[in-house]
Amino acid sequence: MREIVDQFYGAVRTGDVPALEALIAEDFSLICPAQNNVLSGVYRGKSRFFEAVLPQVFGCVNPEDITFCAEHQIVAEAGEVVVAVAQNNGVALTGNRYNQIYLHIFKIREGQVVALIEGFDTALANHALWGESELLVPDEAAVLSNMTHFTGA
Repeated sequence: MREIVDQFYGAVRTGDVPALEALIAEDFSLICPAQNNVLSGVYRGKSRFFEAVLPQVFGCVNPEDITFCAEHQIVAEAGEVVVAVAQNNGVALTGNRYNQIYLHIFKIREGQVVALIEGFDTALANHALWGESELLVPDEAAVLSNMTHFTGA
């Protein structure tokens, strides 16, 4: 499972969308356990991730000025679950540094990421990354019961 996570970060770091697409399952769920932020709640489906979530995030940066997940470290691995921490390095279009640190909990099955819980500093994201961006309405709100999108994946 560690190799899949390393490949995921490599694809994010280099902007290799075809490699990232190959790593994400069709029934993928992104779970952002936060409320009232640009990214909050559950976003279901590979197409939603690539057509809405990624453009929202990458639309706030110039790829020449920032490296998403420039470094990462896997901190735990058990069965289908891998826990990792990653850090960005660079500046967003707001002109502010966006050296975000993410806590990622991956669920991997058959060589693909089926669910990802992403924790991050929402105050930093709101200030440095999002600027005046509109909220990306989630498919479901961020509530504890929606963790079944991870546990049941």
